[in-house]
Order: sequence, then structure tokens, then C-alpha cells
Amino acid sequence: MRQRTRPEHVPANTAMGIVSGSHAARRLARGIQASVALVLVLLAYGWRLAPAAVPIAAAAVLLAYALFAHVSVAIAKEASPRIQWVTLACGVASAAVLIRALVVQYFGRAANNAPMVTIVFAMWLVAGITATARTRRIRDAVIASTLSAQIGSLANVGFFLASYYVLRGSALQEQFFRIEGTYEDFARSGVGDFGTFVIGDLFGGAFFHLLFGGLFGAVLGTLGGAVTIGIIRVLKRHTRSIV
Repeated sequence: MRQRTRPEHVPANTAMGIVSGSHAARRLARGIQASVALVLVLLAYGWRLAPAAVPIAAAAVLLAYALFAHVSVAIAKEASPRIQWVTLACGVASAAVLIRALVVQYFGRAANNAPMVTIVFAMWLVAGITATARTRRIRDAVIASTLSAQIGSLANVGFFLASYYVLRGSALQEQFFRIEGTYEDFARSGVGDFGTFVIGDLFGGAFFHLLFGGLFGAVLGTLGGAVTIGIIRVLKRHTRSIV
């Protein structure tokens, strides 16, 4: 039998890097797709509780998340595995910040959104800058920042859906509603059933968090990648002028 050999023009360390990078990208994508499936299950459960509230918009964004994660594997297959780990770390860190803001409200304190948003955006930006710094490609920054944003947004949405289902009717949930002004919003809405209103409000929140999370991730990746490329070029020119 003939054995497959590595092309002579491909260095061994480069070939190994491509393979490990592809595996890391695939694992990250599968993790995101599994999270998408979990959030879809949570949406389906809410739909079962309130059939009048239909989560079509949020489900559509989730399917786009899964498709983007799938496509990212083919695009980022030559990227370093370190990029995937940084992407994951930044996404998990942003998720922790977002979830903490929700937990604080359950204990009767209003969250300060400005520092929270700044930290979350910084995490997504770091993922993109790290990718471009290693590959010199803006597209890798867009992928890394967007995937980080997806991780943070999926965790955030999953948490506020699951926490409502678990704490529904409890004193903690009522306290959260008072902090959020949910009762006032219900009175102004004209909806006859409070449960249906809350589920519809959660579905709307899920849609906007997922949509804008992904979009802001892509924008931050584009900006971070472009700035990083610009800085690299300036430094190279400066180095050449000195030499």
C-alpha cells in the first residue's frame, strides 16, 4: 500500500500547526453549536409555557450563530490553536461579566451597565487583536471577536431564560421584576396575561442580545484587526528606516 507523504514544500512544524489549529477550531465550533442547541431547547420550553409568544426571531439568530461557527472552521483552519483558546477565554470572561450583572439584580441591586459593556466589548476586542497579531489577517479578527461575542451572548441568554424558569413565582424573581420595572411595563403593554407578557419579553430580549452581540463582535473584530494591521505596518516601516 502506498503511504501518504507530506509535500516537501510544507515544513513539518507548519503542517502540525495547521492540523492542531483545525482541530481547535472544530472543537470551538462544536461547543458553540451545542450551546445553540441548548438555548433552542430553553426557547422551546418557554414557548410551551406561553404558546402565544413565538420565539421565531431569536431562533433564526441562533441558526445563524450555528452556521457562522460551522463556516469559521473552514476559514480558520490554518490559524494557531492559541487563537482558539484566546477566543474561548475572552468569550467565557465576557459571559461571566454579563451573568454577574443579572445575578446582582436578583439580589435587589441595579447593575451599572456602562462598566459592564465596556469590559465585555474589551474582551471581544482582545480576541480579534490577538488573532490579527498572529495571522496578519483582518478576517481572522472578525471571526475571533464574533465567536467570542457568540459565547458571551449565548451564556447570557441561556442564563436569563433558565433562571426565570427555575425561579418563576419565587420572591427572588419578583424582586428582579421590580428592579427591572417589569410590572410597570406589563401595565402599559395591554397584554392580558402576565406570564405571556414575561415570556414574550424574554424572547424579545433573547433576540436583541443575540443579534447585537454577534454584530458588535463583528464590528469590534473589524476595527481591532484594521488597527492592529496598521500598527504592524508602521512598526515595520520604522524598523526599516532605522536599519
